[in-house]
Amino acid sequence: MGTNDLVDQVIRNSDIILIVIDARMINQSINKFIADKIKKYRKRYMYVINKIDLISKQEQNKINLENSIEISARNKISTVRLLNKIRELAKGKPITVGVVGFPNTGKSTLINVLKGRKSAGTSPISGYTKGLQNIRITKDIMIIDTPGVLHYTNDVDLLALGVLNVESLKYPEVSAVKLIELLDGKIEAYFGVERKEDSFEVLDDIAIKRNILKKGGVPDTNRMAIEIIRLCQKGKIRFNK
Repeated sequence: MGTNDLVDQVIRNSDIILIVIDARMINQSINKFIADKIKKYRKRYMYVINKIDLISKQEQNKINLENSIEISARNKISTVRLLNKIRELAKGKPITVGVVGFPNTGKSTLINVLKGRKSAGTSPISGYTKGLQNIRITKDIMIIDTPGVLHYTNDVDLLALGVLNVESLKYPEVSAVKLIELLDGKIEAYFGVERKEDSFEVLDDIAIKRNILKKGGVPDTNRMAIEIIRLCQKGKIRFNK
């Protein structure tokens, strides 16, 4: 059974779906595949905007996503409020909650916090959760954890979210150039270089400015590209304004 088949199974068998997304990259964290499946099966759902502690108060105030709750699983911010919201939706009846989302959005950390002890495996390595896990949160609430990797998004989004490991890229320069073009001046502003029509020239300029060079003073664009991608994955260079 493929990953998307497993996700489909979770959505069908759950009463409520928690869609975990990264507060730093909200639009990139929302997956159309999930939204279509939830609509198809007419399931109740809630967006769980995680890592709220990693963005400023000003950025928090700009969030405008219906049917959502803002939390930090790592720092246990509003996680009790989330659990109470689930209980409200359950209305005193046993309920199964499906947890879906890309890797590195904090799904496993969230489940551990709701449980109150370490139940779901956590790891910074992308795609650590390999199969479905049934985890009892309370006597009336069962959570189904899904594999993190979902399809139907582009590689640049996957890179920024940390779904793809930089080390696995065959041509990191190409991916970095795509990020430079997508972020429309943010990477140039971060490194203090001029915007240019040719984004490969921008990559050269950044490498020279950071003194990341090969022998003979040639820009080491491979190393520079990897650094740029990692900065995006860590949220140092933000997708959201």
